[in-house]
Amino acid sequence: MKRLLLALLLALASAVPAASQPSPGSGQVIVCNKFFQVSQGAVALTKIISGISGTSISICGWAAGAGAATATFSVSYGTGTNCGTGTTTLIPVFSLPINGVMVDHKDFGGFSIPSVNSSGVANDLCLVTTGTGPLSIMLYYAQ
Repeated sequence: MKRLLLALLLALASAVPAASQPSPGSGQVIVCNKFFQVSQGAVALTKIISGISGTSISICGWAAGAGAATATFSVSYGTGTNCGTGTTTLIPVFSLPINGVMVDHKDFGGFSIPSVNSSGVANDLCLVTTGTGPLSIMLYYAQ
């Protein structure tokens, strides 16, 4: 009986509570400490955040508001002049009605872009807006 109790105590002592174990796929939390803000009408794909080789850009969210006209926005990444090379859509086109507002914001990074492309060139973040505007947007990120 003593052996059984000793084995049970040893098993319980070596067990780690589930709450202290990391969950599958968890990693370092990325806290967003930067933001980009602009108010504009229709603007083609334009670089808003310059990439730094070896450092990812992580997005925490955005707050966007349309003015007296409908507007859309989308965010892409790539290299070259205004993300013109290897352009990849990161946030698809969202439409806002007149005086419409859209907010999707967390305090931590929800997704990141690759720090460099296949040629080793740093990826930049770019914004596209359409409509007569103005469209005001604030993009929260970490780099």
